[in-house]
Amino acid sequence: MTKVLYAIASLVAVVAVLATIVYNTAAGQDAILDRALKAQFSQPPVAVDGLRVVVCGSASPLGNNPDRAQACIAVLTPEHFFLFDVGAGSPSRLGQARLPMGRLDGVFLTHFHSDHIAGLPDVRLASWVQGRKQNLAVYGPPGINTVIDGFNLAYSLDNGYRVAHHGSELLPPAAGVMKAELFQPGEIAWQDELMTVTSIEVDHSPISPAVAYRIDYRGRSVVISGDTVATPGLFAAAQGADLLLHDALSRPLLDPMIAVATELNVPVIPTIMTDVIDYHADSQNLEARTAEAGIKQLAYYHLVPAPPNALAEKIFARGLSPETILVHDLQTFDLPANSTEIFISDR
Repeated sequence: MTKVLYAIASLVAVVAVLATIVYNTAAGQDAILDRALKAQFSQPPVAVDGLRVVVCGSASPLGNNPDRAQACIAVLTPEHFFLFDVGAGSPSRLGQARLPMGRLDGVFLTHFHSDHIAGLPDVRLASWVQGRKQNLAVYGPPGINTVIDGFNLAYSLDNGYRVAHHGSELLPPAAGVMKAELFQPGEIAWQDELMTVTSIEVDHSPISPAVAYRIDYRGRSVVISGDTVATPGLFAAAQGADLLLHDALSRPLLDPMIAVATELNVPVIPTIMTDVIDYHADSQNLEARTAEAGIKQLAYYHLVPAPPNALAEKIFARGLSPETILVHDLQTFDLPANSTEIFISDR
């Protein structure tokens, strides 16, 4: 037995020495890099069958969690690819999810807070260099023209540099420019023969307008709230939906933060944290409304505050049904067409 253990220990030592040599030599490093790059570039885009929802950002600005980007939800079908808000950090999540940026059809904005629009320039660039040939359409309620005109102006020099460097055949100049698509809250924002995107006016006062969206595709439906308190009109419009992704604020997590910041006399922060309470949805006030509306699955995103660890998540979820989901970045909801099933996966 001793000889066997000695042989195993010797083998482990030899493997460790060889691994160290490979890791610390140019030839070994190049071999590892080559293998990793081939694995990365040979991965095809994720196949989609039915309606797929990917969480590309689950955080609000309040809280600090590097594992959560700011608000962004991707909705894909075999024929469509749209983004709903693009907060800071979300463009990196889009890459990690291996989403087909070259076929991005457009972006819908719920409102114009910075944490919902900051990623727009990176999304514009990523989809442009990956093959999008037309203007990037960005849909939104009144104010959308101001936002998009401002971004286009700010990035006009950048566009010119990139076309001059890579050529207009690779990067058609027109495709580097975003196009604002205006609708009024409550209107159908986009529609084709398979999918309808309907805007829903919500209450994020004093921010106005603010909208949610309902997406219907081949017998399946998802509602994305954006930022809002619990709004009766949203639940009326979400009647019978398969999935509701709703903004949520946790008083069990936020109130102690306010108390400690006040006790320590931290400037400004207690006021800001108190101010957010009246324009986000209390996590305790949504489950009953969801059930009354016949919504199949409730999931919380745009978490206020963004829980930084597993303990904070437990506190956030305190008092909630185990059926209610606190989403994570890169979590995926698959809704097969003309079905009632929802398949949920983490990456």
